[in-house]
Amino acid sequence: MTSFAKAYRKALRQPVLPVIWLVLSGFGVVGGPFGTFVAMGLAERVVFWPLLVAIAILVGAALRVITQDYLGLRRYRSEAPMIALLSTLILTPPLGMVTRHLVRAEAEAPGWLSMAAYVFLASMATSTLRHAFAQQQTRPAPTTAAPATPQAEAAAGPRLLARLDPERRGRVIRLQMSDHYVEVITTAGRTSLLMRFADAIGELEGLDGLQVHRSHWVTRAAIRGAQRSRGRITLLLRDGSLVPVSRTYQRAVEAMDLLAPCEPAAEVPAAE
Repeated sequence: MTSFAKAYRKALRQPVLPVIWLVLSGFGVVGGPFGTFVAMGLAERVVFWPLLVAIAILVGAALRVITQDYLGLRRYRSEAPMIALLSTLILTPPLGMVTRHLVRAEAEAPGWLSMAAYVFLASMATSTLRHAFAQQQTRPAPTTAAPATPQAEAAAGPRLLARLDPERRGRVIRLQMSDHYVEVITTAGRTSLLMRFADAIGELEGLDGLQVHRSHWVTRAAIRGAQRSRGRITLLLRDGSLVPVSRTYQRAVEAMDLLAPCEPAAEVPAAE
């Protein structure tokens, strides 16, 4: 429960949420959907829609924590539809009952299908704005400060860590490309970043590591050993991960003299 509360508070602290609240509230007040434009005066809509949108945002933040931390869906194309579906199932019944009670004219009463579509589309729009804002925030800001000394850069760590949440900024173990996302695995956990794999590797300057596959990069300190099977080399990392080595990078791995027999290690799942 403590971890959920911590993640929920973090979800509510996103700077984009007030913008989303203002946009959706403004649409409700001005447009008066579902008959509220006729059934309510301006003053009533100014109270009703901002309050309703605020409740929806609170529910949506909880669903986001559940979707990301408990269902493991962190990418937009899987996370956003799931949140929208759950929001539709949870919010449509109470929203429909409230608006039908307020809108007394049967001709103006909203249909359940249109209500569900509204909730689903509003949730998708919210997730789209949130992901777009998060992507913008992760871009490194230009700086005009004097170049840092090598000692200072080493102490600060690679630039890629600045893209991670503070609690995920451990020692980098490896990178893994999946679709358009780069999975950054550190000793403190795992984070998905929407960026090019080459750019992510470029932001690891100062770390002693190597690319071993078109979708994998590892630090040398994380490598425990290597094994060959049917001409294929696989790296065994100290966290228990197994990383494939493609033929393009086999010579570089063989030069590290890692292929001496090593004792099999117990499988230890990578940090999540």
